[in-house]
Amino acid sequence: MRSLSILSLLLVLSKPALSQSVAASNFNYWYNPQNDVELQLHPVRTANKIMVRYTLIVRQGNPSNYSITWEARNSFVENEGVPVVEKDSVLSVSGKDRRGFLVFNLPEKPWLLLAHVTNVDHLKRWTYFKQIESIYPVDGWIETSDGVITENHLSKNKEYTARSANGKPLIVSYYNTVFPPALPPFAEKEGRNERFFFHDSIFSIVDGGKFLPKKEGLYLFQEDTSAARGFSYRVVKENFPKFSKIDELVPPLILVTTPEEFNDLTSTKGEKTKFDKIILSITGDKDRARTFMKNFFRNVELANIFFSSYKEGWKTDRGMLYLIFGLPDEVSKNAGNEIWTYKNRNNMRFTFVKSGSVYDPENYVLLRDKRFTDTWFSLVDLWRKARF
Repeated sequence: MRSLSILSLLLVLSKPALSQSVAASNFNYWYNPQNDVELQLHPVRTANKIMVRYTLIVRQGNPSNYSITWEARNSFVENEGVPVVEKDSVLSVSGKDRRGFLVFNLPEKPWLLLAHVTNVDHLKRWTYFKQIESIYPVDGWIETSDGVITENHLSKNKEYTARSANGKPLIVSYYNTVFPPALPPFAEKEGRNERFFFHDSIFSIVDGGKFLPKKEGLYLFQEDTSAARGFSYRVVKENFPKFSKIDELVPPLILVTTPEEFNDLTSTKGEKTKFDKIILSITGDKDRARTFMKNFFRNVELANIFFSSYKEGWKTDRGMLYLIFGLPDEVSKNAGNEIWTYKNRNNMRFTFVKSGSVYDPENYVLLRDKRFTDTWFSLVDLWRKARF
């Protein structure tokens, strides 16, 4: 009887959530490190199928306490969809993670795959989604013995397996490019969305071949280098997404320092004493300096976790804004935009436009505006006074 009553209650309570459109929903929990769960969805296109691999990361409780129900909708404004009949194949349950996949035929027109994650004990529900489209440009993946890597970064000096969705050999282009950080939200020109880079080296690897990256940088895997299809990962240091060494700490500080201060930080060349002296001169107090460094670089870490793509997360438009402004109160999504609202900043809204490339199909570019200038500098001032 208890199981039946819980199931009945679930159906009753879930109806309002299921009857709300994606465009009218608030997805800020996608970027909240305190949220109970996170679901990563990783679509891959084969010759005639779309495979969606997923990783459910459980931060509270264990994976057995959570269920996933799948739903298909035709658009972002549709209030209700239909249950997905394809079987959800669970590959593994290890520690706090559950991994699996679903397979669909190539669609004639795009549709939305919704995953509703529910805690069966307290009935809380979160929704994640991906658009399923036949032209999706990702056609392979990287995996380890634990499963598919659903993040966009790999660790230096760690062995991986490269997989082609169609079983063909892969051509790997390596880019040793140091990408610039995003421009502030008031900049007169838009943030750059790099669509083509010149590789520094190139090599090939068979489907299922081992991949041991020894250099940091961007790696693009393609079956055909003349096609705008493939998949890329950024190779980073083993401690990523955290930064700890002085040479790692300096670059993000460009967002909250004057040009003179940043030049001084750059000239420290890894000397901690000189670095600490400059940070102390910015904050004016040892306690504030410690608070500033702790909070600022926690946000750098989170930006790297949530927004890393072909470049480090803090350098992206969304990562830059997340670093300075913090978690938005509201995140709304539609087919081409993502909008962040900060209620405690006079309901200030930032609009990001989807502008993908072969290096990152999910890249978003901020629409910049001079009206953000005063708010930006007031927040930078709060950071420098360790009050953020």
